[in-house]
Amino acid sequence: MLNIDIDTGGTMTDGLVSGDGTVFSIKVETTPHDVTLSFLEILEAARGHVGAASLRDLLDDVALIRWSSTITSNVLAQKSGPKLGLIVSAGHEDDLYTSPEEAATVLGPLITRENITGISADADDDEVRTAVKGLFDKGIRRINISLEGAFEDNSRERKIVSMIDAQYPDHFLGSIPALPASEILLRPDDSTRTFVSLINAYVHPSLATTLYRAEETLKQEHSWRGNVLVGHINGGVARIGKTTAFDTIESGPLFGTHASAAEAARLGDAKVLAIDVGGTTAKVSAVENGRVVDRDEGHLFGIPVRTNLPLLRSIALGGGSVARASGRTVSLGPDSMGAAPGPACYGLGGRNATTTDAFLLLGYLAPDAFLDGRRTLDADAARDAIARTVGDPLGISPVEAAQRIVDIAFDMTAALARETATEMGWDPADTAVYAFGGNGPLFATGVAERIGARTVRMFGFGNVLSAYGSAISDVLHVYESAVNSADAARTGAELLADEARRDLEGEGFPPDEAVLHWEVRGTGGSRGTADGSVEAALSAVDDPSLVRLTARFPLPSLEKAAVTGGAGAGGRGERGGIPTRDWASVAGSTVTGPALVDGGSFTWLVGPGWSLAVDPTGDAMATRGGN
Repeated sequence: MLNIDIDTGGTMTDGLVSGDGTVFSIKVETTPHDVTLSFLEILEAARGHVGAASLRDLLDDVALIRWSSTITSNVLAQKSGPKLGLIVSAGHEDDLYTSPEEAATVLGPLITRENITGISADADDDEVRTAVKGLFDKGIRRINISLEGAFEDNSRERKIVSMIDAQYPDHFLGSIPALPASEILLRPDDSTRTFVSLINAYVHPSLATTLYRAEETLKQEHSWRGNVLVGHINGGVARIGKTTAFDTIESGPLFGTHASAAEAARLGDAKVLAIDVGGTTAKVSAVENGRVVDRDEGHLFGIPVRTNLPLLRSIALGGGSVARASGRTVSLGPDSMGAAPGPACYGLGGRNATTTDAFLLLGYLAPDAFLDGRRTLDADAARDAIARTVGDPLGISPVEAAQRIVDIAFDMTAALARETATEMGWDPADTAVYAFGGNGPLFATGVAERIGARTVRMFGFGNVLSAYGSAISDVLHVYESAVNSADAARTGAELLADEARRDLEGEGFPPDEAVLHWEVRGTGGSRGTADGSVEAALSAVDDPSLVRLTARFPLPSLEKAAVTGGAGAGGRGERGGIPTRDWASVAGSTVTGPALVDGGSFTWLVGPGWSLAVDPTGDAMATRGGN
């Protein structure tokens, strides 16, 4: 049986197919207007690769489909969600239980002040109905209820939801989805619960429509009997029905970080800066001692949330970033050409110069290898665009302009990596840089050199590392409860374990086969962890404030194999004056920079002064200065 893992990004959709003794990757261009189309294109490409007569024949041999994406992230970034309504406790309509500055991050971007209604602490049914009708008459499409102190007792929130369901039932044309904030986030912080519930409601419609459409297409049109598992921000997957929209925010990029954590644990790299550069954004995250670094509070697209989030920093920079002359220098982005019309070299009508055009002009990309040879890149179009928008205004040649574009791109990404290292308190010289994404390996040694890192890791599946992270993921649910004593922690742990069992049973996974991992946090910052029972974790903390349960159900996982070909198996050449080798030919050998290593749908750039050692599975470690 086959497992298919799909990661939908802003520019490219990646696939990784494994099982039955085969492992191969696929890339197609994302279809932003309907990402289910690129989802299905991955499956169609897999069908062609394995030689199945039809998509139904392929799916008959597919055990798992796991899907991660940037769908929810894009809705937040583009501010393209629905019109929301919010009911809060009277007196908090303007501050949303926090400071005016923090409230302003959602007032306007996600919800307008006029669509927020307060109700009194002793509101009767008539007051609640009047508040709901007032929002309904303003044309809102989703209502959130977030009342002060609802973490301790959410009965009032649930009662309001029941009233809305009764007043506007599903069969009524004006039915309105309503959700209590206390069921989205189990944290006592009223403002964070409010913000998270608004984020969830804002991105939910786009995600739900996409996921259900994809799964129903497979079931109804192709008679697939399986279920699409959705990637979560925690590095696990779950059934659609057990997924909230908030669970999926940045899940695609973060699967690359979780894959980096697995590799760091295997390779023994204690401090890792994981750099993911795609077509639209560059992201940097951190891995320490084989674990993804998280924070108890952070920001999602400028919105502060005091809940556990992986450390992830990003800038608007990627292969599609538009380059232009700015005074006597070059600027990049934040606008991007995306997949359509794309960079000028795509030949689809794009006239702006981009990072990809610069890479092509410098010889870093093979014109006939893009998308595994399905598209030939036009170097003349890249040259013309760079000359017109950068070279001529600055009075320099197109090649020099291309080099400046690349240098600026490396500088911007290096600054982001340096900021992340500083936040961690790390000396970049003590870190390993893990580079992945469609463009990450082209940035790797250039960025590492700029920040002073001496070790770089690149991977055979690095161009689809988020899909690889999905391919080694399990069903994973995280539950947490704020507590104020050891007895409350024990009671809370019992309730969390019951909830985990119910959720796993509801998804069709035997709960007795799940692994339960407990974490208890104390008010002074102490932490205790244990598998199986909460008691061992509790014993390490004097004053417990939070109990967290991670329930994991193991799924079949991808295993790496040796690369076909091996060291010395031909594949030598030159491009842009740089010695070039075929990826399959360098497995098990060492390459000295400057050099390019071509892997069909990806290219590694090894800078001058770097030495690249490639292992038999096609993964590589680059070192600088003989270290």
